[in-house]
Amino acid sequence: MSEHLPPPPPRRTSSGFGDPALVFPEFASKNRALEKVQEEEGEGEDSSYGGKGSFDLSSRFSSPSVSRNGFETPKKTSSLKLPGFREEEETDRSTNSGSFVDREDEKRKCPGCFRKCCACTCMFLSIVLIVVLLTGLSLNSSVKSSLPQVSVTYLRFSRLDFANSTADLLLNANLKTVLELSNKNDKSVLYYGPMRAAVSSENIKLGEKRLVGFTQSPGNVTYLSVPTRLRKSKVYDVDATLLRNKEKKLEAVVYVRLSGKLGFDWLGFRIRLPTVIACEDVKQSDVINGLKPTCDVRIFSQ
Repeated sequence: MSEHLPPPPPRRTSSGFGDPALVFPEFASKNRALEKVQEEEGEGEDSSYGGKGSFDLSSRFSSPSVSRNGFETPKKTSSLKLPGFREEEETDRSTNSGSFVDREDEKRKCPGCFRKCCACTCMFLSIVLIVVLLTGLSLNSSVKSSLPQVSVTYLRFSRLDFANSTADLLLNANLKTVLELSNKNDKSVLYYGPMRAAVSSENIKLGEKRLVGFTQSPGNVTYLSVPTRLRKSKVYDVDATLLRNKEKKLEAVVYVRLSGKLGFDWLGFRIRLPTVIACEDVKQSDVINGLKPTCDVRIFSQ
C-alpha cells in the first residue's frame, strides 16, 4: 500500500522574491504559524512586499534594535523612545548635576560661614572680657585709693569680774574701744552704712554693738566709739582665768570686727560695697603706750 504524501503547499503570490521561508531557512519551522497571521495593509509595508497579504517578517522576528533593509546588511535602528525623551533626560541630568553642584557649593560655603561666625563671636566675647577686665581694674584701683585707714586708739576694761554659781562660772565685763578712721583721699567722700561690731578676747565673746551710719568728708578723721557690755555669760574656767590674769597686767589681747557697707562715688555713680574692718590681736599694752595698732579693711567680704 503506497504512502499518501501530503499535498504540496499552495503557491503564494509574492512581489518577486518568492517564499520568505526559502530566503530565510530559519523561519521554515514557523511557516504554519505565519499563515495564520492576518495580512497587514497600508503604505507602510516594506518595499520588498508591495502586494496584498505581504507582511514584514523582519519587524516580527528580528531584534527590536536591528532591522533588515531589503534583506541585505542589517542596520541598527534607533531605540524605541518617544520624541523628546532624550532631551528631557538630558535636561534632568543637567538639572540634577546643577543641583549637585549647588549643594557642593553650599557645602563649601557653609564651613567658611561657620568659621566667620565663630571668629566674630570670639572677637565680640574678647572685647567684652577686655572691657570688663579694664572696668574691674579701674574700679579696684579707685576703691583701694578710697579706703580709709583704721587704727585702735583706746582700749580699756571698766569692769571685769566673775560670779560663781552652783555649776557654772559667769562673767561680767564692760569694755570700751575707740577706732580712728582717716579718709586720706582728698576728693572722695565716704559713706558708712550701719555696721555691727563684735569684740572678743581669749575665745570669750565680750559683746556686740550696733553702730549707725555716717558720712566722712575728704581728708577728715573720725573717731568711732565701740562700747560693749556683757552680763552673766557662762565661760570656761581656763579661758576666764587667762583673761583675768592678762587684764591685771594690762596685756589682754582683743579682737574687734566691724561689718557693713562702705559707699563712695565713682564716675558719677554711688557704689556701696560690703566691707569688713578687722582689728586682730590688738594688745592692750600697745594701745596704752600710744602705738595705735592698725586694722585691716577688706571689701567684698562679710
